Amino acid sequence: MKLEFSDEMREILNEFLIEAEEILDSLDQDLVELEQNPTDKELLNKIFRGMHTLKGGAGFLGLTSVVELAHKLEDIFNKLRNDEMTLDSDKMDIILEGIDALKSSIYSLKENEEIPEVEEIKDILNKLESVLTGEAITVSGESVESKDTEDLEFSEDLDPDLKELFKRFRGKSLEEILEEIILLPPEERPDMSVIEKLEKLIAEGKDITDFIKKKEKEVVEKREELKEVPKETFQTPNSNGSKPEKKEKKEKKEEVIRIDVNRVETLMNLVGELVLDRNRIVRLAYTNLTGVEKSEEGIEDLMEAITGLSRTVSDLQDAVMKLRMQPVKRVFSKFPRIVRDLAKKLNKKVQLELEGEETEIDRSILDKIEEPLIHLVRNAIDHGIETPEERVAKGKSETGTIKLAAYQEGDRIILLIEDDGRGIDVEKVKRKAIEKGLITPEQAANLSDKEAYELILMPGFSTAEQVSDVSGRGVGMDVVASTVHSLRGSIEIESELGKGTRIYMKLPLTVAIIRTLMVGIKDRIFAIPLFSVVEIVKYDPESVKQVGQFRSFMLRDEVYLMFTLNELFEVEDEREKQFVIIIRVGEKNIAIAVEDLFGEEEIVIKPLGKLLNNTPGVAGATITGDGKVVLIIDTNSLIGNLKNQLIGVV
Repeated sequence: MKLEFSDEMREILNEFLIEAEEILDSLDQDLVELEQNPTDKELLNKIFRGMHTLKGGAGFLGLTSVVELAHKLEDIFNKLRNDEMTLDSDKMDIILEGIDALKSSIYSLKENEEIPEVEEIKDILNKLESVLTGEAITVSGESVESKDTEDLEFSEDLDPDLKELFKRFRGKSLEEILEEIILLPPEERPDMSVIEKLEKLIAEGKDITDFIKKKEKEVVEKREELKEVPKETFQTPNSNGSKPEKKEKKEKKEEVIRIDVNRVETLMNLVGELVLDRNRIVRLAYTNLTGVEKSEEGIEDLMEAITGLSRTVSDLQDAVMKLRMQPVKRVFSKFPRIVRDLAKKLNKKVQLELEGEETEIDRSILDKIEEPLIHLVRNAIDHGIETPEERVAKGKSETGTIKLAAYQEGDRIILLIEDDGRGIDVEKVKRKAIEKGLITPEQAANLSDKEAYELILMPGFSTAEQVSDVSGRGVGMDVVASTVHSLRGSIEIESELGKGTRIYMKLPLTVAIIRTLMVGIKDRIFAIPLFSVVEIVKYDPESVKQVGQFRSFMLRDEVYLMFTLNELFEVEDEREKQFVIIIRVGEKNIAIAVEDLFGEEEIVIKPLGKLLNNTPGVAGATITGDGKVVLIIDTNSLIGNLKNQLIGVV
């Protein structure tokens, strides 16, 4: 249903959307916590207030379907907090489906100013109503308890013994009937032949609805509706972490972020200082340059004013950068729901630990890192965490643990994904890499464990024996690595077989301004991000040795593969090299020889544009104080073309 708003109402709509998204973003985490602590009244009151606020805002704007959904959910939470209902996993499944429907409606409203008609959401409204009225429903299984199943008629060709069995255990699935029979005293159990018939039906994948007469079609349909909501009905950005496909829009929507008022006040104060510094410099420049009051004291005053201006600009830069910073909680809050749903799907028990949710990072980085984080967490649950039976057999708790943490280390943000699962089998990784032709057996023999883990990040690599909708398609980890590297970050893997795996993503605080090392070759200047520079030494020809097709650089008993910046950028090599820069690339340190060294400089990154956007080895460009354009080196992609040759080389 397409909506139309006046200019005044559109302002109210925008405020409502911001508030609604904040409420819904926090709900996933709150609801998963509520499922674990269903008697937490404070949490229940918080959820109820959020839903009440959402319903009120939607009602003011006339969003009928949103109001209907919010109202049903609000009633459920009200019953829960008044102890008129007990919460279980099946009820929570339906509540979460309702939340997904709300998210889908809000997303559609934001992107296209459309919401579904009430009739379009009738299925989920009926489900929520069934929770309110106390009709027991098992969404994920086969059982339905409802008055509509009391008078079911079964097909005439159904075995009479099975017909009696189905009537005796009315409303239960085949699997549940078998479980009930096993629990009965021996004298009350049916004949073994009947049990064998039941086991055969289960083995054939039969459903009890297969034996219901066609005239009871409406009951069968109701049962199927209660089992699963059609995937096309609601496409939300949370269940699997992916966002619904956007419709083509004529105009780009404005993005809005909430900012602490204290940061805005700081920004205003700094702008005021900047105006004062500018006025002082203009006055001093005029009096000195025109000779009106030209003197040595005047020149000193001018230099002092320029120094003050520089200091204010630096403070202003910091203040503006803080406006872009957002807590990682904005992304972390989505993971309790993702972990819950996937663990349930894979029949595993997993608890999620979150740390450092208040750690702040540039919003543009936060937006891009969400998908890689989702993939890593899904991978940890699918590949890492064992089934409860496996864990108990290994002497572990049947519940696996996944830890998602964020913390600051210097000018870098570290994101950690850790699990206490199977760990990575290094030898299996090497065998798979050899099978896929990624490395040779000789290279595999020379690999350290950390270097072997890096193979997982290569395109097409997967150790999964079977392809599933969760993982195992050989895509994903290389995309994770590519995304991290595009943000000028790095990814490291640590693992212990049988104990678990840790993956570190090291990212810059911001993508806009960085500190770099300025180097030169053949009168051309390049900028190397300072975070990748390990050490700078004088070039010594005697320390350079030829090892096969590669050169190496000896430094304090360490051997580094060495390249000149000229050969990496295919620039003619004329002058003798003066310096060697040791650069960190993944798990390796590599030496790069350059002709000139100009020192450190803080730069503003500028994109290269569409034509040059994917230039290998170049992350962007900047303009120096003298007006020169300088290319910023992307060390990971610069060395990327040589990676296959470098693997296993010392």
